[in-house]
Amino acid sequence: MMMKKLNLNYFNTSKVLMNLTGIFYISDISLIYSFGGFLMRMTFNQYIQNPMGIANSVISNREMYRQLYTKKLDAIMVREVGHTNRMETHMYKDGKRYIAYLKIPSETVPNFFYDVLIEFTEPKTDDKNVKKKLVGNNLEDYYVRFYSNDPSFVFTFTHAFVKNDMFFKEFSNKMSKRALKEKAEQKNPKDLVGYVKSIYFAYLLMKRKGLFNKLKYLETYNKTSLDNQVMEADKKIDARIKAGEEISKKNRREKAQNERNRKDHLEKEIPLGGNIRKTGFVNKAKSSIRSSNSNKTKFSKKITAKNK
Repeated sequence: MMMKKLNLNYFNTSKVLMNLTGIFYISDISLIYSFGGFLMRMTFNQYIQNPMGIANSVISNREMYRQLYTKKLDAIMVREVGHTNRMETHMYKDGKRYIAYLKIPSETVPNFFYDVLIEFTEPKTDDKNVKKKLVGNNLEDYYVRFYSNDPSFVFTFTHAFVKNDMFFKEFSNKMSKRALKEKAEQKNPKDLVGYVKSIYFAYLLMKRKGLFNKLKYLETYNKTSLDNQVMEADKKIDARIKAGEEISKKNRREKAQNERNRKDHLEKEIPLGGNIRKTGFVNKAKSSIRSSNSNKTKFSKKITAKNK
């Protein structure tokens, strides 16, 4: 069943909506109609609450996800203690919009960072889902768009974010051209927006550092300057692959060295001739046996003397 009137390009979607595929439920987000369908617009908090925007298992498991990602980030922060200076944050103001740029550490590769960008823009004035008026210095009720060169974002979710107007299009030049045009048929066949680890980490860090406060956004936005800092997604992924290979090589070398050390230790204890060397432990054992035999002899002599 199709909606008869689509001349309104914006409406609240807390009620049931219908499209050609049937009924679907959407809560706490706003939709903008386009020729291709409905585009999601949401705040950062709403993305964390439910990235898909529709009723699904994420809603019931969101506390589990929060604990999981918080635990992962805490472990990373402990690992990166000596490299926290590389976890840069830059806060830009550009007219009525605000842009956050964070370098987010990889979970698996030490001292390796992804570029994450969040664009905050004012929501529609008639958006009933925005609970607070846009006064003060809080960005939590602003709409967001994202860019990340995290492989999960590139290979799995870029097309879904683009389709739903949640991709920071100003940085399309830094994204894989194929990821922009083609959906991830194998990893995300339904082309749904989902959790991206680097974006979730960015949210947690922003909460911890108070980066939803407009007063933190003191730098003047310059696209050309920021372009020079953000690595192209294809190049970042190549760098990630190389870094992963180096870690694998290092692990193999360490494993081989540990095996050599183990063999060397065994050879010292058991020479090629097969005779166990008289180590301190063996000599001590033999001394104990001799002492025991001597005591038995003395005891035997006492019994003999007594019987006589």
